[in-house]
Amino acid sequence: MTSSGPFPRYLPDSTSNPEAIARNDWEAFVELEHLRDHWSVKQWAPGRTGYYWYLTFDDPDLVDFAAEHQRGLGLTGVDPVPSDGLHITVRSVGDTTAVPDEQVDALVSLARERLSDVKPFDLTIGPLSGSRSAIRFSVAPWDPLLDLYRILSACSDELSPEHAPRDATDSSSRFRPHLGIAYNNTDRAAADVIAAVAALRKPERVSVRVDTAELVVLRRDGRCYRWDTHAAIPLGG
Repeated sequence: MTSSGPFPRYLPDSTSNPEAIARNDWEAFVELEHLRDHWSVKQWAPGRTGYYWYLTFDDPDLVDFAAEHQRGLGLTGVDPVPSDGLHITVRSVGDTTAVPDEQVDALVSLARERLSDVKPFDLTIGPLSGSRSAIRFSVAPWDPLLDLYRILSACSDELSPEHAPRDATDSSSRFRPHLGIAYNNTDRAAADVIAAVAALRKPERVSVRVDTAELVVLRRDGRCYRWDTHAAIPLGG
C-alpha cells in the first residue's frame, strides 16, 4: 500500500452498497503494516486557517455511538475527536489568506443555487475501520456524497478556473468519504491498533440525516480540529 494518494487506494465494488463499502475500507486497513502520526503527516502551519466544505453532526445517537467506540478502543497514542467535532470532510477550498472575500461570497451564492436542487439524504455510519493515520467509521452510501463533491468542486472550478484540475479525470475518483473518531499521534506498527478496531467491529450502524452543507473556517488547536461556520447551506433550498 502506498503512503500517499487516496485511502483506500481502490474504490469499492459498489458505491451504493454499505457492505461493499465497509468491506473495501476494512480490507485496505488490515493490509497496513505501519501507522503514521496524523499530525506530522497532515502538515498545518501555525496560525493557518482554511475554508473547507463540511458535513457536521450532532445527532445524539451518533455522538453516543462514537463515544462508545472511543471508550472501547483502550489504546494509547490516539487523540479522540470531541463529541462536537464529528464531521465528514467533503473538500478543501483554500487557505483563508489565499481566497479573497468576494470570491468566498460568490462561492456561497453559487453553491446555494446549485444545492437547491439536491435533496436531503440519509447515511449509515459504521462499522469501525481505519486509515494510515486515523480510526474512522465507514459511511454509506457514497453516491449522494460523490454528487455533493462534484457540485461543490464545479462551483470552485467555475469561479477559479486557474486552480481547476488540468486533466480531465473526475477528481471525485479520489474522494473517500469517512467519519473519523480518533487520530493516531505516533508512528508505530499497525497490528495492535487493527486488533483493537477489529474487536469493536459490530453489525450495528447509526443513521443520520444530511440536509445542510457548511463552508467552515478550519483551524487546528493542538491535536484537534476546530472550526467556525462561515455559511450553512440547506439542501433542497
